[in-house]
Amino acid sequence: MIDSRLIWYKHYYLWADDLIASLPSVPQWVLQIATIKYYPDAVAEINRFVYSEPFEQLGNTDNERVACLFLQHQMGALSWATFLDAAGRFIDAAGGGHVDCEFFFCMLNDIEDANYDSELESQQVQRVYAEFASEIESVGAIFSVFHDYFRRYVSANSEA
Repeated sequence: MIDSRLIWYKHYYLWADDLIASLPSVPQWVLQIATIKYYPDAVAEINRFVYSEPFEQLGNTDNERVACLFLQHQMGALSWATFLDAAGRFIDAAGGGHVDCEFFFCMLNDIEDANYDSELESQQVQRVYAEFASEIESVGAIFSVFHDYFRRYVSANSEA
């Protein structure tokens, strides 16, 4: 979620603080991320933890990345055309996911050819949601936790 920019420090600072306060022994990566604002540094810190020994096989997370992008579109952070382009580029580079990049790029061509018709966009949104429903729902549930932390962070810092 951080790597896709669905969440950033305003989402995870208070989460990390709560985790630090609740655990008797806090993992080093949690201590580090509690102070990192620059998102590439946060991604690097998490990757150091995830890809360190003991090595555990991670499942394919490409569909979850698409779900993160979809949620960004739903929030209004990405236009539909930008979502389609970003998802297509990501799937093309990653070579994973349960659809290929043409799934997104064909829809992008269609929406551009239709001059960004809102009815076509609505149909495409439904099509993408149907294809990625389980990932969107699972990522959305996790995101809602971080979104609560985001609201708390913004509220606490706006009163200061």
